[in-house]
Amino acid sequence: MIKTKMAAPSIPRIQILPPALANQIAAGEVVERPASVLKELVENALDAGAQRIEIETEAGGIGLIRVRDDGCGIHHNDLPLALSSHATSKVRHGEELLNITTLGFRGEALASIDAVSRLSLSSRMADNEHGWCIRENTPVQPIAHPLGTTVEVRDLFYNTPARRRFLRGEKTEFIRLRTIQTQLALSHFEISFRISYNRRPFLTLPACTCPPEQLKRITELCGRNFAEHSMYFKREIEGLCLWGWLGHPEFARSQTDLQYCYVNHRMVRDKLLSHAARQAYGNRLSQGRHPAYLLYLELPTHQVDVNAHPAKHEVRFRESRQVHGFIVRTLAEILEQTEPEGEHRLASGEFRSHPHEVLGKEQAGDTYLVAEVPGSYGPRKHGKHNPLSKGRNDAPSRFGQVQAFVLGRYLLTENSQGLMLVDLPIARAHLAQARLRTAYAAGHIIRQPLLLPLTFQVSLQQAEWTERHVQELRKLGLGLHRLGPQTVVLREIPAAIRELDLEGLLLALLAQLTRQQHIMPAEIPLGELIVALTAQYPASTTSRPSLQEMNAFLQELENLYQIETGLKAPLPWRELPEHEIAQWFLPS
Repeated sequence: MIKTKMAAPSIPRIQILPPALANQIAAGEVVERPASVLKELVENALDAGAQRIEIETEAGGIGLIRVRDDGCGIHHNDLPLALSSHATSKVRHGEELLNITTLGFRGEALASIDAVSRLSLSSRMADNEHGWCIRENTPVQPIAHPLGTTVEVRDLFYNTPARRRFLRGEKTEFIRLRTIQTQLALSHFEISFRISYNRRPFLTLPACTCPPEQLKRITELCGRNFAEHSMYFKREIEGLCLWGWLGHPEFARSQTDLQYCYVNHRMVRDKLLSHAARQAYGNRLSQGRHPAYLLYLELPTHQVDVNAHPAKHEVRFRESRQVHGFIVRTLAEILEQTEPEGEHRLASGEFRSHPHEVLGKEQAGDTYLVAEVPGSYGPRKHGKHNPLSKGRNDAPSRFGQVQAFVLGRYLLTENSQGLMLVDLPIARAHLAQARLRTAYAAGHIIRQPLLLPLTFQVSLQQAEWTERHVQELRKLGLGLHRLGPQTVVLREIPAAIRELDLEGLLLALLAQLTRQQHIMPAEIPLGELIVALTAQYPASTTSRPSLQEMNAFLQELENLYQIETGLKAPLPWRELPEHEIAQWFLPS
């Protein structure tokens, strides 16, 4: 038998792909469908400082996507480079990836789009008399063009038939285009948009800055029902700001089509943010229902990594647990404040300071603002009338109007009788006492988890008392537990007392409760004791309130003293009548 020698299999050699093929492969990560093309082009316009953006599409975006802006433009010598892979003006050094302030930064979008479509790029800078244009396989040519940039994308995926076959019909792609347009328009209210489809005007959105104007855009894009069943809110803690519109639980939907999250005005689909929002709603939603909301999270750029997903849909937070906790507590508190039997609902511009909600520091002041806008749900639509909250047009009369915030503690006000000095920390403590008394009387206690639990060293007797009465304390909103032989930890408080000196209050409470060794729990008026101590432990002021916040705070304080008759001296203000002030300057 003759043996034949088998030919050795050929081993493929490694080679560098041609640039055109490499760009077509890379386009698969950036260009999924017409909607992703539109997203990249509009984000480039926003990075260029545009104030007006025009969007034209045809045939579901497959036939045409044209985006024109009035931004800074592109230098004509840079037009060919703009269509090259990894070419960008937004990042120059590796260190800048840790502090990205623009929506785009990788330099892949235009090259990827150009690889799978017929693209033309036209632009004119402010110091040029005319614009310049580059088209497929042609050099840069001068053209008439207004200030800004126009990108025209035709015949998407014409040279990659397999990708084109995966696209849906024109109607489905149009719906996805409209979704992206909505997300982009909601990300930057200060930018005007003009949108047309198949050569017909489709949507015109003027620029808007204040919440009532922004609500008009929201009504246009998200529907009147959402606008009527949502509430504008804003909350700030050092380094973090969360604002937006929160839908009422009764407006829950069968799908997640009305959930928009933005991080530093970048639209994201982040699991951490959606989980935090869902947890905040908790059992307020029926099974299978989803909340509706617009959430805008702002934080320093070095605390968030936006280079975590090929399409930049997801982000990573340096302090993810703190961000998650901040969102959960903020949204849960707002939802609790607007429930029918809630302890206290916030009126427009109400000032709060929560010194015990900390982010990596021992104390940090914050501002909590819930402003009613037309159609928003709030105290006037749900629940009983709250005597601690008046209409926003009711100006303070007893305290007058704030003139200054002095010595880091006092509000100086002027009324018809003269001047008044209001001790802000003590006044907060009086308000906290009134809120807590109301909550205990109604049996509805809003609990506030602490971001960083507070640990106290106490006597052995006090630690043992805490261990025996955990459940009684829990019923009153105090999550106080024993950690060691003489150590207790506070993890949760009634929301009403968050503005107080918690350490002083808790130590005084334990001291009184353990003064007599054989007191039975049933004989201890624990709720009354906590209420009595609240006004005695104000917290120092940690941030300077704005004039609007100070006047709103005085309005609530005046409402309190109109309905409370059992408040004990000293009152948290001192009156300086005009005639007494005048006597100071009379000649002796």
